[in-house]
Amino acid sequence: MAANEKLGVMNDEKIVDTLLKTDLKGLPQHPAWADGSGLSRFNLFSPNDFVWLLNKMKNEFGMERMKRILPTGGRGTLRNYYKDGSNFIFAKTGSLTGVICLSGFIYTSKNKLLIFSVLVNNHHSNVTEIRKGVEGFLMSIRKKY
Repeated sequence: MAANEKLGVMNDEKIVDTLLKTDLKGLPQHPAWADGSGLSRFNLFSPNDFVWLLNKMKNEFGMERMKRILPTGGRGTLRNYYKDGSNFIFAKTGSLTGVICLSGFIYTSKNKLLIFSVLVNNHHSNVTEIRKGVEGFLMSIRKKY
């Protein structure tokens, strides 16, 4: 649909190529981008790429808009996590079998804005256990900085 809107033709390869040469030309690591489906084992972007993209979005759209787009603690995909005080984290989850991701923005206890992306790959644990571990890690970052 993005290809049709931007290029006037439904073509995954053309829109991926166009986006990588224009809007996403500054990505720090070249992704393996197989198709336009989004969530796929064949579309491989690094956490570094997500941090770059989130920073670009924040700069182009503003942090207030990002706060409206992304769920905060206790809501949406974060409904069971980051409830203590909430409104300090704005992030999006991603998961496939054996893969847990969380990328977004977190305000530290000193009110410093950090952009993060956590990827846990090839885990064999309980998903809730992994998400709680990521929550603990980010809460320690929040407290320290």
